[in-house]
Parts: sequence; structure tokens; C-alpha cells
Amino acid sequence: MKTGFDVIRRAFFYWQFLAAFVLPAWLFIGWGIFGGSGWGFVGLLVAAPIVFIALLVIALIVYARPLVRSTRMVSWKDVLLYLVLHGSVIGLGFFGPSTTLFVVLAVLTGIIGFWLTLWELVTDGARSMRETMDAFEQAAQPPGQRPQGVPPRAPGQGSPQQRSPQQGSSGPGDDPDVIIIHEVRD
Repeated sequence: MKTGFDVIRRAFFYWQFLAAFVLPAWLFIGWGIFGGSGWGFVGLLVAAPIVFIALLVIALIVYARPLVRSTRMVSWKDVLLYLVLHGSVIGLGFFGPSTTLFVVLAVLTGIIGFWLTLWELVTDGARSMRETMDAFEQAAQPPGQRPQGVPPRAPGQGSPQQRSPQQGSSGPGDDPDVIIIHEVRD
């Protein structure tokens, strides 16, 4: 069931890639409108590509998460990260007396955002792998090993250690984790 808040998360999913191009361009537009020194423009020639690469790397890490790709929505942590990071870059483009504050905020948020999104990628990938392995283990069990009337488990519906008490193991042939290979030669 989709809610109105899902629209916000989906909008940030699509905005994250546009922002990598729009926000560095905004820095040049802001410098042209609100003025700046010649040295400021030289600094902008160095800073704009760094902003582009940082925003693109964070967006690609977020996009690499299986849950984000399947739902086409970023998490609420990502929304908060993008609000602060993109807001600080937008504030930087006004080149006012608080420019230094926005530079510090953008750099700190960029560093924190990189590690936060990398951590979420690892944990989401591990969860996805665990669900896949659970599904493979369930599918590998012979039909006689499953409790009566219980269909094979879908990914994310428990672990293989949750077996019914009826399934007592009387030997290695009854254990679904043991595979016995019998080779016969002529």
C-alpha cells in the first residue's frame, strides 16, 4: 500500500541523480548572480567537480542497494541526508557571509553520507543474501522433510532452524543439512 510519504521517497530516488548535475551548475549560476571574487571563481572551478563526484558517488551507492532498486524509493535516512547535503550546497551557491558555514556543513555531511550509505549497502546486501540462502535451503529440502501442509518458505519468512518438533532427526539421512553421495562402480 502506497502512502503520500512514499511519493517523497520516490521523488528523492529520481532527484539524487539530477542533483549531481544541477547542484554544481547552481554553484556557477549563484556565483554569477550573487557575485564573487576572481579567486572565488578559481575555487569554484576546483569545488564544482568535487561536488559533482561526491554527489554522484553517494547516489550510486544508494542506488546499488537491492531494496532501493526494487522499490524505487530511498530510505528515510537517505531523505534526511539529501535534505542536509543538498541544502548546504544550495546555501553555498548564494555566496553570502555564511558561505564558510555551508562549506563546512557540506563537507561534513558528504563524509558522513558516504559512510552511512556504504554501511546501508553492506547491511542491505547481507539481508538480501541471507533471504536468498534461506530460500535455497528450504527448496533443497526433500518434500518429506517439510511439515505436512506447509509450502516452501518464501525469502524472508524465517530461518531453516525453525523446524517443527515432529521432525526429529533419527540419523544422518534424516538431517536436511547432510548430503550423502553413494557412488557405485562396475
